[in-house]
Amino acid sequence: MLSNFEVALYSFSLILLPLALHSLATGSAPPKNSWLTAYYDAERYLGPTGNVMLVALCGANLAKLAMNFGFIPQVSSDLDGLIATPFMILAIAYLALWIRAIRKVRRLRRNDTHT
Repeated sequence: MLSNFEVALYSFSLILLPLALHSLATGSAPPKNSWLTAYYDAERYLGPTGNVMLVALCGANLAKLAMNFGFIPQVSSDLDGLIATPFMILAIAYLALWIRAIRKVRRLRRNDTHT
């Protein structure tokens, strides 16, 4: 049984999921005029990977809500395993992409200062 706070927190996925899906469908443009722009430009799959990870997280939250209110039978262990595994893989991939982007940007800045 979820607490009231958990229900409220997981309910934000109802708003966040369509936004993440729209961002995926439209191409997930990198932020403009931000200190993060260089990183998103250096690693082109950083935005889409983050959006897919967000969709997986929203899916897990909505599944928990559906189980709590009885829309889905209580098969929590099976469903959690099916959703948690891709989320962890995506989280590791997202972290690896951030590391690659940071290394690329640092290398570019170092080469610009030496020339």
